[in-house]
Order: sequence, then C-alpha cells, then structure tokens
Amino acid sequence: MQQKQKTSRRNLAGRLAVIALLLTPGVLLAQAHRDQFTATLANMEGGGTAPVVIHIDHYSSEAEVANLKRVLADKGPNALRDALWDLEAGYIRVGGGLGYPIAAATSRPDGKGGRVIRLMIDRPLSYRELVSDALTRDYPFSYVELNLNGNKGGGKFIAAAKVSITAGTVDIESYGIQPWRLLNVKER
Repeated sequence: MQQKQKTSRRNLAGRLAVIALLLTPGVLLAQAHRDQFTATLANMEGGGTAPVVIHIDHYSSEAEVANLKRVLADKGPNALRDALWDLEAGYIRVGGGLGYPIAAATSRPDGKGGRVIRLMIDRPLSYRELVSDALTRDYPFSYVELNLNGNKGGGKFIAAAKVSITAGTVDIESYGIQPWRLLNVKER
C-alpha cells in the first residue's frame, strides 16, 4: 500500500512540474511571439497599392542576430544570403500571391511606448535578373521595418536591398529612390 502512495505522489509531482514549466513566463513569452499583421503596401514612386500579410512564428534570438552580423562582417553579403536561406521566422504575402519566408525577425521597444519590428528576407532573384546581369543582382535582400504604437502603425518595405556593415552597424541601401510605405499596419 505504501508503494502505491509513493508512486502516485511521484506521478502527481511529475504532473505538477510539467504544469509549472508550461506556466513559467519564459514559456508563455515564447508562445506569445506569434504575431500577425496586415497592411497596405504603397509604391510612392510608381503608384499602386497591394494588401500585405506578415506572419511571424518567432523572433530571432540575440545569438542568431549576432551570428548573422558576424557572417556579414567576416564573409560578406553572399555568405549572409546563404545563412538566411537556412532560417525561417515566418512569412510575408503581398497581394494574392504565395507567402515568402522571412529569414530573421526582431522586435525591440522604440523608447516611446511602442515597438519596432525588423524583418530580413533573402529576396528571390528572377531568371531575367540573373541572365541579363542586371544591377538589381547586387540587391539580393528585402527589408521590412514596422513602427507600432499599440496594435497599429506604419512602416517601410525595401523590396531590393544591399546590406553592408560599417563599424559594427548594419547599413541597408535601397535599390529604388525611396522605400515603399506600409500604411495602416494592424496587428491581428
């Protein structure tokens, strides 16, 4: 009889430990990292708009971001593109098209009560870009920045970006004159 009581106490203790683990702030925080946003993409140069959906499954860790910066600094943008190819933090869908993987995503407080979300995407290069040796080949990334105050805000979308690093700071250069705007960004 005493053996059965000890076994059931161990089972109860084990179940309580699992429940406590699931309720710890770190685990809840990891689950809370799933974010989805809708916005309207506006091309300020050529006109036109399209709906955008951004789905973030998880945010990149500090270690992942530091590793990507190290790859860029040590090996250059081609190695960074290769490193991003193996990562997936979510997806972005423009218009009615298929979603394209977001390689890295970060979220930081903006110091004004809101937050800034940054997304890096290894942009697919078209066959035409590759065979014509187009200048856009030197801009193999896409970059998205959302500025949120509460659950809404705005942002920018650089469809073709060149990435470099200077004195530890990542520089992002747009192929176009100005980035496209993300209007009416809303968290879903």
